[in-house]
Amino acid sequence: MGKNIVIYQDEGVGEFGLRCLQDFFKDDHVSLATAEAVINGRILGMADIFAMPGGADLPYCKKLNGAGNDNIRAFVEDGGTYLGICAGAYYACRAIEFHKGRDDEICGGRELSFTDAVAYGSLPQLAPHYDVTLKSAGIATIRLADGTQTHAFYHGGPTFRAGNDNAVVLATYTAVEGKPAILRNKIGSGTVILSGVHFEVTAENLKSHPDDPETGHRLALDFQSDADWKKILLEQ
Repeated sequence: MGKNIVIYQDEGVGEFGLRCLQDFFKDDHVSLATAEAVINGRILGMADIFAMPGGADLPYCKKLNGAGNDNIRAFVEDGGTYLGICAGAYYACRAIEFHKGRDDEICGGRELSFTDAVAYGSLPQLAPHYDVTLKSAGIATIRLADGTQTHAFYHGGPTFRAGNDNAVVLATYTAVEGKPAILRNKIGSGTVILSGVHFEVTAENLKSHPDDPETGHRLALDFQSDADWKKILLEQ
């Protein structure tokens, strides 16, 4: 039996990542939720996993601060899993430092605060500073907790500066001094998974990128991954 997956789909969500996330959960039962649906709360009552995709986190704040975030936190505390990818990972930390010191910086506290860590990026060791297009994407080599290495699509995501909680590092970036790439934390009876890499994106997804298939195909040439991401992330 597949799990019940609710994926956020509203202002700020990147359409390519959303499509890839739907493909990633193709063997499960997937529903899409607007901010209004999250604030209403009923859709979360049907979910095993609530996924916050990549994109831009300021629109998430604009629409979900207050009642929306209260419902997401209650869902996790009651035993649900929050899965935050890229912007969804920035959004769930205590604070964000995106392009700090640059003209396009976005810095500040975040209401959801599922971990005391500060999420900071993007990471020029992995790809050019994030600019939405695939020109600022790359393929990151990451080391899993068991010591094995694999590859994952990277596009502007964070690493994490540890805070005063018991968050566990599930994977690290080999090119960023072993800094965390994926964190897991326990909140009440539930689980929070925060990923700076787009584990949901495959080489085949990149080859058919709707905006830039030429760059996507080039990136796919360096993409060698046989990681069982559902087992690594969701069967802990």
